[in-house]
Amino acid sequence: MSGGWGGRRVTALKARVLATMGTVCHLCGRPGADTVDHLVPRAAGGDDSMDNLRPAHQRCNSMRQDMTLNEWFRRHPLPRRAPPSRRW
Repeated sequence: MSGGWGGRRVTALKARVLATMGTVCHLCGRPGADTVDHLVPRAAGGDDSMDNLRPAHQRCNSMRQDMTLNEWFRRHPLPRRAPPSRRW
């Protein structure tokens, strides 16, 4: 990991993650992700590899800050999908 999180390198990484993984936010499960989140936060030693990056909304990413994923999902569980309705 080198330097800060910004510049052309980060812009290219964001574009690559969103193109590869789509735009469903891994934190809330909704479409429209516009940035990327580090699975292991940089503050905890996470790197900028594709294996450590996932699509996220800017708001979700900002709310998560540097909490672990376990802590995030404990506080913000993903909504459960209702089972498909029966066809009568």
